[in-house]
This record gives sequence, C-alpha cells and structure tokens, in this order.
Amino acid sequence: MLRIQINGEWREIDSPELKVEPLAPDHFLVWDGDSAFEVFEIDGKLTDGRSLDSADVRIESERERIVRERFGTLGGGAKGVAEGLKIVKAPMPGMIRAVHVMAGDAVEPTSTLVVLEAMKMENNILAGVSGHVTRVHAIEGKSVDKNAALVEIELR
Repeated sequence: MLRIQINGEWREIDSPELKVEPLAPDHFLVWDGDSAFEVFEIDGKLTDGRSLDSADVRIESERERIVRERFGTLGGGAKGVAEGLKIVKAPMPGMIRAVHVMAGDAVEPTSTLVVLEAMKMENNILAGVSGHVTRVHAIEGKSVDKNAALVEIELR
C-alpha cells in the first residue's frame, strides 16, 4: 500500500508492481512493473526532472503514515516538519520513571526526553527533532496510556 498526496488530498495505491525505495534524503527509486525511475523531492514537490504542473505531490509509505500518526507532528507533511510543533507521544502504556527536560530546554534528535517503563523494561523516549521544549506533560511516577502526550517541542 502506498499513499500519495496530491494538492493536499491523500490517495491510496495498492499495486504489487509499484514499489518505492528511499535512496537518500529526498531521493527515491520507483519501480512500476518492468521500469524504474528516480524521483527527487524539491521544496515539498516531487519531480523526475520534468515539471509536475506545480501540483504539490508527496509520497508516503505505510510505515511513514504510522510514524506520522503515532508521533503526531503538526505543521508539516509526511516527510517531516520544517517548522511548527511536534508532540512526542507515549509509544505504549507505562510508568514515567524519569523526565530529563523542562520547558525552555533545547533538544536535538537524539536527546532523551523521558524514560518510560513498560513490561519491566526502561525505554528512552527521544526527541527525534531539533527545537525547544515548550511544555512537559509527563510527570515522574505517573502512569500514561499509549499515545498520551509527553512533551511538546517547538521546531527550529
């Protein structure tokens, strides 16, 4: 299953012959039956070197859709967000063991925000983006449900 956004409207394509392989950031290889072609994303638009008549097109795999929905990015598209707010959510129910940030802290993609204990295992919840913490919802010692908002990050 492949999801394509054209001018803000998502369409699903279910073709066993259509496959998309990311080669590098903003660079994909697309197979359609027997042929393959390269696709580049430039300023949020996909191109193979020819014009797309200024239609805003984005390709999103099933995995990217799940990640986008689970970790709730606001202010951007499927490939991530350039500006806006990211709400980091709990990937599973558990107990907050430690909160490593507070409002105003600068974070990088590898910064640990919260330690969540689930099924007797401690899970480091990372920022995933660069920015500044605007709000911390997580409280040490409290239980959280799956997809509960833990930390809000204003993106740089």
